[in-house]
Amino acid sequence: MRSISAMPRTDKQDEPKSQVDKFRDAARELKTDQSDTAFEAVVNKIAHAPKLTNEQIKELVRRKREQTKR
Repeated sequence: MRSISAMPRTDKQDEPKSQVDKFRDAARELKTDQSDTAFEAVVNKIAHAPKLTNEQIKELVRRKREQTKR
């Protein structure tokens, strides 16, 4: 009896997909922009984000919790 693996398979039945291949497939399914320009824009957005105080972080968490309760 053959055991069933939870890992997705590639075209070859004997080799499971690598983590990188699974990530790329997921990105394609979500139709993400894979260009260098899009990557740089996201990095710059994160890098230039203002630093939040502890109180601001707590308030943000409170708001997110309330949104999920609704």
